[in-house]
This record gives sequence, structure tokens and C-alpha cells, in this order.
Amino acid sequence: MHKFPAAILCAIVLALGLPASPAWAEAPRVVATVKPLHSLVAMVLDGVSDPYLVVRGASSPHGHALRPSDAKALADADVVFWIGPELETFMVKPLETLSPSARVVGLMNVGEQHNETKVDADTRTHGEGQAHGQGHEHGGSDPHIWLSPEHAVGMIERIADVMATIVPAQAARINKNRDRAIDELIDVDAEVRRLVSPMHDEYLVVLHEAYRHFTEHYGLRDFIALSVTPEHKPSPGRVSEVRRMIAEYRVPCVFAEPQFADTFTRLLTEGTKAKPDTIDPLGARLSPGPELYPQLMRLMGFAIRTCYEDMS
Repeated sequence: MHKFPAAILCAIVLALGLPASPAWAEAPRVVATVKPLHSLVAMVLDGVSDPYLVVRGASSPHGHALRPSDAKALADADVVFWIGPELETFMVKPLETLSPSARVVGLMNVGEQHNETKVDADTRTHGEGQAHGQGHEHGGSDPHIWLSPEHAVGMIERIADVMATIVPAQAARINKNRDRAIDELIDVDAEVRRLVSPMHDEYLVVLHEAYRHFTEHYGLRDFIALSVTPEHKPSPGRVSEVRRMIAEYRVPCVFAEPQFADTFTRLLTEGTKAKPDTIDPLGARLSPGPELYPQLMRLMGFAIRTCYEDMS
């Protein structure tokens, strides 16, 4: 069998008026920062492109350092999806150096306004001020927005809209992926709601603020957080205050996260009836890909349900 060079095959296809194979078209170069967001992007781009993940393994976006491979992926990117400077502070300066043709899509305010920019001079100044001034101080804005499936659906819709404009030839496939992903998230949401429903009136303790979107969406009490961020070490007074609340509210569980040491979990539960456990809002223990987000949400629901069953 004769093997023709790709250029000759392309010429034959064009001459005959046949549709070009999608495999011959260059896939868009897409970068996503953290695992949950990367998973949502991968859902939308199934069969279109394999997005590059920046924060890998059990790494945390808190203080992440870019590797040379990350810098190259960003330099080559057609589009970069991130939450925003409220979460990935390490991304602000690298985004300033991207090609003017690269699209940078921030999803922090997906439910309120679309935070998309080419990272021009004014935006760079604004972004850097946010990152260095706020620095993941949650206060009124918790950047862990994916922990609400409602927000995750909005993120999927935004990702699909952006990608359909970048690769319009794949718009039909992207939209089909979008609809399938949303259906899956609706099912996962219902499952998690059933799992956590017995815990509506219980207090739970976590090591830092990250769960407001989760608790609001599922109608749970606000989790008691030892610290604002992992970088802010709690004072002895704060540790004593949380231990007092554990006793007063009969807190059944204190949740650590797999990427952080369990020093404070042990300190908080020692001598109390509270059980130490682990919850994983970033999917640190999970393999990246389209399956990660549904697994992450289910495992959070199972962790809370296990806490309930242990206290029953």
C-alpha cells in the first residue's frame, strides 16, 4: 500500500471537496490552573483538546511555584482558564507576559459578570493589586467557587462559549459535551445533597476558610474555620477558641486536607469527642481529568455522611 505525505492527502481532500479530518486540524492549546477547573475544562473539550494542568498532584495553589514546563505551556497557550487573583496569586505576573493573542478567562465572577481580558496594561495593574493586596483573604469572596455545583454549571457554560469562538469548527461537539457535563453535574448534585442532608444542624470544623459556597448551596451551617488561609498560622488563642466551640457545639468532626500537615487537627481533637477526618476540596488525591470533579464532590459528600454515621 502506498503511503502519501500528509500535504498530498490534504490537497486531494481539498480538490475533491471532502471534509477534512478533525485529526488534521491543530487542537487548541488550553491551560487550566487547578484540578477542579481543569476537570470542568476537560469535560467541555472531550475529543477536542487535552488541557494542560498547572497545579498538579497534591500541590496547593497557595504559594505554588511554576515549573519550566508550566511556563512553556503558558507561553504557547491559546487560552488560559483560571479562577482569578483571589485564588491563584502565583499566576498574576506570568499572565502579564502572555502573547497579546492569548485569551485569559477568569471565572471568579461567573455568576455575576464574565471576567475575561487580554491582560492589557490597566488590567495587569488591577490584577496585581488584587493579588498582592487581597492575597486570598476570603472575607466576602471565597474563591473556591466550584464547590457549588450551581457555579460549576455556570463555569462549564462560560468555558463552552469561549471555546466555541476559538474553534468554531468544533462548536457542535463542544456544545454536546457541555450539555452532557451539565446533566452529570445535576445528578452529582442530587446525590451529594442526599448524602449531607442529615447534617444540616451540625457544626463542623475545618482548618481554613474554603467552604462557603458548599455550605450555602447545601443548606449546611457555616463550617468553623481555624484560619483564613493555610499561610495564616492560628494563634494559641484561636486554637483555644475553636476547642471551646468544639466542646460547646458538640462538634462531631474536624476535617484536615490531604495536602497539609494534620498537626492542628490532632491539636484540636485531643481530649475531645470530635473525630479527625479528611476532606479534599481540591481533589489532591485524585487523578486529573474529566472524572475528577464528580469524584471530588461525591467524596466530600461521603466524608460528611461518614461523620454523621459515626456520631449516630
